[in-house]
Amino acid sequence: MDPPGTRYVQRDGHALAYQVVGESEQARDSTRRDVIWFFEVAQHLDLMWTDPHINYLLERGTTFARTTFLQRRGVGLSDPIDHVPTLEEQADDVAAVMDEVGIRHATMVGVTSTCGALCMLAARSPDRVRGLVLIQPFAESLLGTNRMPVGWDEASRARYIAGWRGAGNEWGTGASLARWDPAVDTPHNRRLMALSERCSATPATARAHFEWVFRLDYSRALPSVQCPARVLLAPASLVPRGAARHVADLIPHGRFHLLPPAPPGSSIGEAWMPVLEHVEEAATGMHRPADADRFLASLLFTDVVHSTETLALIGDVAYRDLRAAYERQVRVEVDRAGGRLVNVSGDGTFSVFDGPAAALRCAERICRSATALGIAVRAGVHTGEVEHTGLELTGMTVHVGARIGAAARPGEVLASRAVRDLVVGSGLSFVDRGLHELRGVPGRWSLYALDGEPETLPLARKRPTPNMIDRTVLGMARRTPRLLRTVATVANAAQRRTPRRGGTATGLD
Repeated sequence: MDPPGTRYVQRDGHALAYQVVGESEQARDSTRRDVIWFFEVAQHLDLMWTDPHINYLLERGTTFARTTFLQRRGVGLSDPIDHVPTLEEQADDVAAVMDEVGIRHATMVGVTSTCGALCMLAARSPDRVRGLVLIQPFAESLLGTNRMPVGWDEASRARYIAGWRGAGNEWGTGASLARWDPAVDTPHNRRLMALSERCSATPATARAHFEWVFRLDYSRALPSVQCPARVLLAPASLVPRGAARHVADLIPHGRFHLLPPAPPGSSIGEAWMPVLEHVEEAATGMHRPADADRFLASLLFTDVVHSTETLALIGDVAYRDLRAAYERQVRVEVDRAGGRLVNVSGDGTFSVFDGPAAALRCAERICRSATALGIAVRAGVHTGEVEHTGLELTGMTVHVGARIGAAARPGEVLASRAVRDLVVGSGLSFVDRGLHELRGVPGRWSLYALDGEPETLPLARKRPTPNMIDRTVLGMARRTPRLLRTVATVANAAQRRTPRRGGTATGLD
């Protein structure tokens, strides 16, 4: 899913940024709901899409709701302002975005400091808030009061304040991640969070925000919240369980949920997957089926033939440019055919399509365009059930598709029987290639080549017919003139090393 465009609504002379995804689906399906995510200070609207698992979560959210994302006024992509907005101002901002988008009522998701504004909106406008999901909230002041807030003790309060003041002093390094959930504080995640911090707020803005959070108190609004509310807490959070549970207790229809611990090495998006499950249940009233991430898809695998020999002949730099040109062609053809390029690994590519006919035609064009580069490509197409794992796809269908691609001849598009049967009536025809054993896959599989003799591009043993390496050299020369001299030198050297038979120089093997 491509990141959505950022929109703006004017608030007191300042532009407030927000994003909307799933609008077209909402228009086609009146049963879909609206969900609003009100992000914390470091959750940048654009940069959150750089985590593949967050990208997947946001895409998955469109299956059950039109979703709107915003940060508070003055941070991220919004215009800067000279103060931290009050709870009332933030609640008004959420309502203004709802009016701009045309949202009558929505399930709302808040994160720590933004939970207060959403609770205030729910208390004063119950017709606009269908449900609340509050992530790691606390509702009583930690500073500026002589009373110890419910659920805290002196040690936990001091630890929380010192931790987030430290994050403010180290702002831009990703230090906030450890305060949020130490389980996801890995070097990779910290680099992403550091980038998000720097792009969301200046150090001074972040420190002012945290000092405001320490003094935040919206506990008196909670008994007036009429909608169901889920309070979620990560096990390693600096917010004590008692403080988060107290928020749920004050809401008449509130429930506390302790999230499962994030597996070691999880991305930020993986750690948030249980959160999305709660959001979906709150928005739809239903538990997500265990196999909800499984769907029927047509998979296309391509691979460059004789890539090692080509690399050995033309060298690392020239081959890098050749492979880059090939990958660009694949991306263009897959995008043009309505598919999605899932992965590029070595000399192979893996793409997914809604239907097999589009995958077959795309494969044919990729093989044909590769010929113009002077290389041969084999392709395999298979259709079956796959499962989302972040942006990746898994399941036996993926393994079978990869094996079918590996079984294809140079220049050939090979398909499974499932693909052949599904495209009946499309005008595509096939040549039966018989039964094949696919490595690691049980049974024997009937495979079919897209009609037409494959362009085998053999390593020629007669002159003057150019062989595959000659085609590669010519293709590289046409597309990369600056490499012509290097490639020609390597080709000539290789030819000089080739033994003569019967007094006549042969082609390269």
